[in-house]
Amino acid sequence: MSDEAPLSPPRRALIRNLALAGMAAPLASPVPAQSPPPFPLDFHGTGPIPWFARAFHLYTAQGGKSRIESLPVNTPVMGEIALFLRREAERVSIGGTAPNAGFSFHVANQPTLLIPIFGTMLIGLEDGSFHELRHGDIAIAEDCSGKGHISRAGPQGSFMASVQMPKALCPATGSSERDKLWFR
Repeated sequence: MSDEAPLSPPRRALIRNLALAGMAAPLASPVPAQSPPPFPLDFHGTGPIPWFARAFHLYTAQGGKSRIESLPVNTPVMGEIALFLRREAERVSIGGTAPNAGFSFHVANQPTLLIPIFGTMLIGLEDGSFHELRHGDIAIAEDCSGKGHISRAGPQGSFMASVQMPKALCPATGSSERDKLWFR
């Protein structure tokens, strides 16, 4: 007679199932090899950058009115790394805005990189124009003075990331200071 206690029915069933699984493994069909993803994982600098559609710069022009300009989106050449902006960051926020909700005229207060993830964000200027930011766009808001701009989510709402930089990086009023902002 053995010194070991007999196996309880649940332990006995577990060991039996493990043994059966081990015997059946050679009979099971092999796991198919994973196919490559339907999109390239590396960007090699040919054609437009697939994840970066448009870039905008919001700044305070002469007279304290906010203006928005398109920035060039250059494709990196083979082997290059596309570095578009490098600044110190103070705070990163990710959040959503309900459809059509937003803020009336306000200034950026400190340079802020806006990255739409879902939906749209409408940026309104004093002249009555609205500029739509959507997935694939980025914008840097540097209208730190003057009347500012309106921010409002589009009809589907908006989910965005924003990166706020030090207030000391606000450009002078009346100049976009684009050469200091954007790498070429």
